[in-house]
Amino acid sequence: MEEPEVRGTLDRLTRFSLLQSASGSGTLVPASPELGLLPLLQRLEADLDERRAGLSRDRAVLTALTSEYTSRRVRNDVEGVQRLVGLDSVRCHLAQLAQEATSEVRAFMPGPALSQAALDASRPLDIQNLARGIRMQTVYLETVRKDPATVEYATWFAGQGGQTRTMPSLPMRLILCDRSVAVLPVSPDASQEGAFVIRLTSIVTALNLLFDLTWERATPLGESCTPVSDGPSEREVALLRMLEEGHTDEVIARKLGVSIRTVRRLMADLLKTLNAASRFQAGVQASRRGWI
Repeated sequence: MEEPEVRGTLDRLTRFSLLQSASGSGTLVPASPELGLLPLLQRLEADLDERRAGLSRDRAVLTALTSEYTSRRVRNDVEGVQRLVGLDSVRCHLAQLAQEATSEVRAFMPGPALSQAALDASRPLDIQNLARGIRMQTVYLETVRKDPATVEYATWFAGQGGQTRTMPSLPMRLILCDRSVAVLPVSPDASQEGAFVIRLTSIVTALNLLFDLTWERATPLGESCTPVSDGPSEREVALLRMLEEGHTDEVIARKLGVSIRTVRRLMADLLKTLNAASRFQAGVQASRRGWI
């Protein structure tokens, strides 16, 4: 060993009290490891005890925070109804519900067709749930039939065991899990306001019945929508009902997933079919024919 290395090593051994100076001679002699290292170990044990005490304090703080959070949530939420604030919170909770599902996940998907990125992002979770034997049913608006990305996704979804159907109109976005949990938007026209997670049996049962009735009337995406020859089409009935409810063309367009120009064209076709000169007269004629 070179002299600098020797000196450095001697300094380290002295620092750990493993070398001591012989009285009077200045010569370094070995010391008992037990006597030299025991104080160091005691200091390490003391540090460890202090860390344990700090961890216990942190756990107590966590328990207090959890209790505070739970009590505030109970005060803010009606029993059986939880409000989610913000889109990120909604998406996170939906992913959790889908992963916890044991039998089925069903959904109404109104509005325009989803983007390719959104469809691609949903595939991994869909594959995971379908592989677990979860029944998945989704109802879109009929307008998605004109969107190649959605049609391709529905074809892939069906190949994995999922089911997709369409309707001329849907009341609002709705997600049902295991017939025991329902997720509804706070505002149908403003998804950024968050959603309600509902576990009240009576409400969830009613929403499941609504889905069952809608699913029976809906058309599988792989089939064509053919109107009944001796009566109104599903879209005409939906249009008449929204007019009856007093919706503007803008709201009707959003609910049907089409442009305002398309709504006005559909309305013109409906007036022609009913031989009516105005929307009011169309409503009268539709009522006389038993359409509404």
